Amino acid sequence: MVDASIALGIYVIIDWHILSDNDPNQYKSQARAFFQDMAGRYAGVPNVLYELCNEPNGGSVQWQTSIKPYAQEIASAIRAIDRENIIIVGTPTWSQDVNAAADSPLAINNVMYSLHFYAGTHGSSLRNKADYALSKGIALFVTEWGTSSASGGGGVFLPQAQEWMDFLATRQISWVNWSLCDKSESSAALNPGASPLGGWSDSQLSQSGLFVKQHMR
Repeated sequence: MVDASIALGIYVIIDWHILSDNDPNQYKSQARAFFQDMAGRYAGVPNVLYELCNEPNGGSVQWQTSIKPYAQEIASAIRAIDRENIIIVGTPTWSQDVNAAADSPLAINNVMYSLHFYAGTHGSSLRNKADYALSKGIALFVTEWGTSSASGGGGVFLPQAQEWMDFLATRQISWVNWSLCDKSESSAALNPGASPLGGWSDSQLSQSGLFVKQHMR
C-alpha cells in the first residue's frame, strides 16, 4: 500500500493504530520495531509520514506521564534512521487535547500533533484548543474527521462540517477524512455496494462523500 501510494505521488501516513488498548506504552516495543522497519524502508521519501499512535485515550493516559515519553522514544528511534520525514504524534482524549502537547512539545524536529473531530459532536471548544496550540507554535494535522457524530453515525452535519472546513482553511491545517468505505453509516464516503475498484460516479457517493469531494477539489 505504501509503495503503491509512492508510485502514484500520493501522501501516505504510516499509522500505528491503537484505540481499545488506550495507552501506547502497552505495545511500545512492537511499535519501536515497526517504525524502525518502516523508517529503514522509507527514509527520505518525502510523501511518507509516520503517525506514532492513533487516539491515545483513557483517564490515566495523560500527555506528560504516558504519551509524551512514548512518543519521544519512538520518534527518537525513527530519527536515528530518518532525519527529516514528518512525524505525527497522537494527543490525549482521542487526539483532542492538543493544548496539552502545546504546553510541553517533543524535543524532535519536524513533528506535528494530531487533532481529531466529528462535526456532530465537536465544535467551538475544540477549535479553541486548536487555536491555543497554534498560538504556542506547534503544528497540527487533522488525521481524522467526519461529518457525522463521533460514533460514525448521526447526521450528516454539513453546516457544522463547513464551519470546521473554514476553520482549517484559514489556519492552513491539513486534514484526512474518515472514511473511504461503503459501510452503512453516515461518515462513509460511499453508498453501500459501491465498487471496490474505484472510479465512482457521484451517484455512488454518499452525502458525506459528495461534501468531502467538493472540498478536496
